[in-house]
Amino acid sequence: MENGVLIVLASAVAAATAIIGVLGWSSLRAARSGQLERRLHLIFDAYAEREIARERIRKAARKIQNSSPHGTILQLQ
Repeated sequence: MENGVLIVLASAVAAATAIIGVLGWSSLRAARSGQLERRLHLIFDAYAEREIARERIRKAARKIQNSSPHGTILQLQ
């Protein structure tokens, strides 16, 4: 029974090492070819566009809340 467990553990460690090696190798290739930088730019651009859209929605909602059928509501201070 102990031999079977050791074989399974050794196989799992070998598989994990191989997966980590392949992922590391592919990320190095991507970094060398500039793909990693392009991916980061795409991620940041998408985030910025979402935030800009959210701010536009917020501003539009504020305009709707601050308006009345007779024009601008007078703000009491």
